[in-house]
Order: sequence, then C-alpha cells, then structure tokens
Amino acid sequence: MRIAPSHLEMSLMQSMRRHRSRSRSAGFSLAELMIVLAIIAAMALVAVPWFVKIAQRQTIQSAAREVAVALTAARMKAVKRNAQVSFVVSNTAPVEFQTIEPAPPAPTPTPFPSMLRLPATAARFRQTPTGGVIVFGGDGRIAASADPRIIIEGPVGMRTPNAITVWTHPNGRVEVITPVNWQ
Repeated sequence: MRIAPSHLEMSLMQSMRRHRSRSRSAGFSLAELMIVLAIIAAMALVAVPWFVKIAQRQTIQSAAREVAVALTAARMKAVKRNAQVSFVVSNTAPVEFQTIEPAPPAPTPTPFPSMLRLPATAARFRQTPTGGVIVFGGDGRIAASADPRIIIEGPVGMRTPNAITVWTHPNGRVEVITPVNWQ
C-alpha cells in the first residue's frame, strides 16, 4: 500500500523543482559565451585596419595644418611690421620650415627666426615653392614666389601615401586642399 506524501514532503519537492528551473535559466552556457567572444573578435579584426587608416589621415592632416598655421603666422607678422617676411621651407628630412623677419628699428631686440620641425614620420614635401621661399609683403599679399604651392605627402612609410596641398593665394589667403578620395 502506498502512503501519500505529507504536506512537508510536497512543499519540499515543489521547492526543488523551482530551484532546478531557476538554476538552468540563471546564466549563460560556455558555448554561448564563446560564440559572443568570436563575434566580438571578428568585428575587431575588421575595425583595426580602419582605425589605422584614420590615424594615418589625421597625421598627414595635422602636418598640413601646421604648415598652414605657420604660413598664416608669417603673413600676420608681415602685416604687423608692414615689412616683408619670408617663409622658408627645407626639403630635407625631417621637414622643417622657418619664418624670417626683418630686423626691427632700434632699440627693439632682433627676433630669432621661428623654426618649426615636423616629426620625421609625419610627412614629407613632394613639392615646395620655387627656391623654397614664400615672401609676404607688408600688405599681407605674396611679394615673391613663382609657385606658392606646398604639396605634403604622407605619412612616411605608407604604401599608398596621400597628398595634401597647402596653397597660398596671391592675396595671401592660405588654403588647405585635402584629397577627395583618400588612399
């Protein structure tokens, strides 16, 4: 003859069933975690080259902006002093350029030429102005330069480098022209 379970035994069995069902749905299995990690790794493999290209573009754009700012500063010095100021570009590695001002009237001390050097891996000049000099007159216009374009190529060591043109208009305005199709 079978004895019916007591009330205490019934509640204990129900409690165990609830506990088992909760423990099965409480977490993730190892297989599920591995699938998620594999998806994340695949996305990272696709994204890393893209981030490298963005960093390379930023490097060359930064170098072009440095040149444009130095040209604009030379123009502003020429207007401030109402005298010719030269912007000299060195076409050797590392890329260097300097602003040369005329000596001010006495007793003002003579300013040192301001020299700016870009990191060796940032860029190289593909084209510089004729003679490597752009001269701004006291009115801010270009006083002497046959071709006031500077073409910067980089980053150095890249298989297909990009070229950015820094063009100084005859009226002295400096413009940075970035490529339409980046490599």
